[in-house]
Amino acid sequence: MKPSPHLLFMGLSLALSPGFFVPASQAADSPNIILILVDDLGRGSVGCYGANQATPNIDQLAKTGVRYETVWSMPACTPNRVTLLTGQYPFRHGWTQHYDVAQQGGQGLSWQRFTTVAKLLRDGGYETAIGGHWQINALGKQPDALNQHGFHEYCVWADSSPKENKNDTRKRHAQLLVNGKREKSPNRAGRINSFLIDFATRNRNQPFFIYYPMLLESVPPSESKNTKTLQPLEQINLQANRLARMDQLIGNLINALDVSGQQKETMILLTGTNFSTVENRTLEHNNEQAKARASDHGVRVPLIVHGPAVVSGGRVSRDLVDFTDFYPTLLELAGLRTPDQLALDGRSLVPSLRGSEDPYQKRSWIYSQVGDIRMIRDWEHLIDTNGNFHDLLKDPLQQNEVSPLDKIAPGRRQRLQMLMDRLPEDAGSPFPAYKPRHSKK
Repeated sequence: MKPSPHLLFMGLSLALSPGFFVPASQAADSPNIILILVDDLGRGSVGCYGANQATPNIDQLAKTGVRYETVWSMPACTPNRVTLLTGQYPFRHGWTQHYDVAQQGGQGLSWQRFTTVAKLLRDGGYETAIGGHWQINALGKQPDALNQHGFHEYCVWADSSPKENKNDTRKRHAQLLVNGKREKSPNRAGRINSFLIDFATRNRNQPFFIYYPMLLESVPPSESKNTKTLQPLEQINLQANRLARMDQLIGNLINALDVSGQQKETMILLTGTNFSTVENRTLEHNNEQAKARASDHGVRVPLIVHGPAVVSGGRVSRDLVDFTDFYPTLLELAGLRTPDQLALDGRSLVPSLRGSEDPYQKRSWIYSQVGDIRMIRDWEHLIDTNGNFHDLLKDPLQQNEVSPLDKIAPGRRQRLQMLMDRLPEDAGSPFPAYKPRHSKK
């Protein structure tokens, strides 16, 4: 009998445990969880990864937490969000390209079809909130979407369709949607930050989950001024100001947890979506943006985890991580089991956070996808569906083919190709605007 593709995944023999949730009384002993997602945040943008930009609040988290070296996101914005929230790869959930539902139409992320990690945390006794921007449902047409996806409270950018404001596109970005009410604010990033601080403070006596897809500009990056028209120095200054603001807002949240006595019982996970426009300018060997994104450099992002589950803080981990891993990690941190019927593609990081050296508790490969380009890598080598194969330790920018004198490489290539071949075909896009092609075999 042919084994299921799900069970063939690297040990995605997560052998799904008997599905049940701990009662809310038991969940009360679980840590608070804050998941921070920053758009266009590459490793080269964070001080503790070697950036020139000062990020003191993030760096302090790394000093007492775990800093991960090899973490893969998806190469586009909304596929990142859907992958993180569903614990599934793009070929399974269908979001293989960026797709802003409010602007481009379509149903968006279906709560009948997908169960987000926020929904399971809420059902398991957590108070839940989101602050930032969503983009994967049209909230004007689906006002109950955030609640259906598991959030008790929310303060998000209030989207609307282009038809509503076709004569003045900037007006549609002027408001926030705060627990069902539209609200004008001259400082949307600050308002969202204050909302989340208030939420955390009010819930000091019970576990909470905060999902913080940060809104740093006045509008989401996909709708802001085209940075390609700026001069290089202007881009660098814009990015520097943006990063300073990001670090300040994160510092505000950390300070509030300190004041309320909650930091010791709060897990903070900070990551980014993909490399910034400024970092992309450094890829002079690669003139095609899509090709640049479909590379290790294009999807390798920072990840810092801080909190009570971390053993031996100040560590740098080379354990492999991708965006499907957040879902099972958050469930295990919360003490919740995975429902039997839920197929997840990720692997919990909790053993890694606790300092485990057991290879059977770790991943041996990670995956990313944009359109019909798929990539898999292990600790050293990468292969993609265009037939490219690279040694990332010797050639991190993927400029050269692997040396024919490398006797280990053929076996590594065969192994990665076998893994690639076992991945299912794309489930199909849920949107009217595009249909992703199947991967090349």
